[in-house]
Amino acid sequence: METKLRELMQTVVGDPPHRVTAEAVRHQVVRRRIREAAGVLAAVVVAVVGVTAAVRVFGAAPGPAAHHRLAASTAYVAYDARLVKPGKLTPGTLVPIRTATNRPGKPIRLVIDGAVAVTPDGKTIYIGTGGTVTPIRTATGTPGKPIHIRTGGAPFGIAINPDGKTAYVTGLAKAITPIHTATNTPGKPIHIRIGVLPAVIAFTPDGKTAYVATTGDTVTPINTATGTPGKPIHVGPRPYQIAVTPDGKTVYVVGSNTVTPISTAANTAGKPIHLPGEGCCFIAITPDGKTAYVGGNGTVTPIRTAANTAGKPIRIGIPAEEIAFTPDGKTAYVANAEGPIGTVVPISTATNTPGKPIRIGLAVAIAITPDGKTLYAAAQNKVVPISTADNTPRKPIRLRYGIPSGIVITP
Repeated sequence: METKLRELMQTVVGDPPHRVTAEAVRHQVVRRRIREAAGVLAAVVVAVVGVTAAVRVFGAAPGPAAHHRLAASTAYVAYDARLVKPGKLTPGTLVPIRTATNRPGKPIRLVIDGAVAVTPDGKTIYIGTGGTVTPIRTATGTPGKPIHIRTGGAPFGIAINPDGKTAYVTGLAKAITPIHTATNTPGKPIHIRIGVLPAVIAFTPDGKTAYVATTGDTVTPINTATGTPGKPIHVGPRPYQIAVTPDGKTVYVVGSNTVTPISTAANTAGKPIHLPGEGCCFIAITPDGKTAYVGGNGTVTPIRTAANTAGKPIRIGIPAEEIAFTPDGKTAYVANAEGPIGTVVPISTATNTPGKPIRIGLAVAIAITPDGKTLYAAAQNKVVPISTADNTPRKPIRLRYGIPSGIVITP
């Protein structure tokens, strides 16, 4: 297993910090896509709707309650362990940044090799560390005792239940390991036929049900109280991303060129919503639940959740890698990491009009502060704060750790 893990890391971690290439960034993005959602940047943005907290996740954004916490927050930027030469692996780094001052704190050195997620109360960060998951108390920045997951392999995916009581961990094995956050002990693995490794997981806002992409064309609901899988729901080929509306009534599953709605009351799939173009891969739902935005190759398509109809695609000129909303839902930010210059594109949700692209430089992950005033874009060797009031980038925060694998923000 260690050999396989080492080979996998050689494939995805890219070059050392002084020789970062576009190809390395693409590998990192692919890796983040696989383990995200959830999500879950849902979502960095996964948690906005109780989805794959991850934050967003990578991409894992704060949950609904977090939008009301306006105290000083901290951004945590994760950098994976890196293979600098054959047989030599440098430790990964988790860097805290106080959003009030934009100054980085003392780096937390870990063998980071997996997802990062934060509990809804912001008190604990869980991060994949080789074959374990390590909890970190945000009050002190101190890592706790590593938790050995029972499914084997690197824990690439971590999704935290909106009630904060359980973290679901997925790795290379076809099983999900629940971790009880009160005691940091693993529970009995949930064995299901996972379709994408690691599994894509989304929770209903009440935390009672988790929806997991399984086999090649199904999504399976799991009763989180008992850990019991329900009957698989057929949704079409290659379910890739999952998002849940804030009212918990509908699950949206993104396939290759379709989005399938699932009624959570009956766990039945509705009529697929066909989208134009190719490469649909990311979905995020506005805080009011009225619109789902689906990122594709050069476009973002709005879907009206009341009627389950797709609107006119919004042309942004870049592949949508990640989407994050301001807490008031007025602006959606779409990040892209491909090409020589990464960008973040703001979209007015009132008019579905894209604004001027904000050039970042190989942007990899984004997250927005709970007060909605600042978006942080993690890029190569730096983090760029962007004022959401005027969409102007501020002075970059310089970090010399290469390509970030994710960012989360705590209250």
